[in-house]
Amino acid sequence: MICKICIVSLMSCGIAMGQVASAPAGADAAASGAVTTAAPAKAYAFDVISIRQIKTPLTRAMAAQDGPTPDGYRSHQPLALLLLTAYVPQVGGAAFYNFQDQIKGLPDWLLSDGYDIDARIADQDRTEWQKPESQKVMLRAMLQALLADRCKLAVHRVVKETQVATLVVAKGGPKIKETDPAVEHPGGQKLPFGGVMVLNKDGIHIYGASMASLASILSSMANQGPVQDKTGLTGLYDFTFAPPADDPGPGISPLEAMFLSGLNNLGLKLDSEKGQVETLVIDHIERPSEN
Repeated sequence: MICKICIVSLMSCGIAMGQVASAPAGADAAASGAVTTAAPAKAYAFDVISIRQIKTPLTRAMAAQDGPTPDGYRSHQPLALLLLTAYVPQVGGAAFYNFQDQIKGLPDWLLSDGYDIDARIADQDRTEWQKPESQKVMLRAMLQALLADRCKLAVHRVVKETQVATLVVAKGGPKIKETDPAVEHPGGQKLPFGGVMVLNKDGIHIYGASMASLASILSSMANQGPVQDKTGLTGLYDFTFAPPADDPGPGISPLEAMFLSGLNNLGLKLDSEKGQVETLVIDHIERPSEN
């Protein structure tokens, strides 16, 4: 599952470094699999932050507004979205794909309670913020600082080796469409691991996503466990996953069948091998202070 990262969109279709806890040192660290988090060169933080709990039901229109803005960041969803955006695995994937397996110590309210967040950057950070690669680093650092300050968040990371699915190019080569930056795509749910997802009666459409992002989506929604990108493809692509025409058979959900048949049409497939998977452990978190 992708839990509530696309909280409104996925349910409707039916289908920084802040307070990072220190990892154990020396032999204890090696035994536990804990890893430390390197801090960015500058301690980025938002200049102004407004947080208010949303008392009305969340809607897809709210979710479509989430993400970076020219002068900061907006969110209208549970804080789980911020957590996924702020913390990405240092090994094994583009995002934490499964809250049950990859994020430990998660309180129920982090998934259920929506918050309206309007965060603005300082004037001196605006030039750097306009650079896409710099913005990624800045946003993660700023969101981690926000969560540490307003939610008293403390986390650590643990890495273990397990069986994973690997996304690879099938025999005959890829049959995928590279994203055309000159083409304006429909508005949809911005994904923390990159790209935009649009859900409609024709299926699931993903625009401007890397293969690592696609692997994270497959991990979340295709019932394959952790999926890691081994395609070697480095661009940004558009993908469409349409509902299969035939009955997928026993033990396979319509959503899983949609993705697996879609991969075949894209000239991609899933293999299996041993790989490293990272878990984010929440040591402490509180409901955010509002203002």
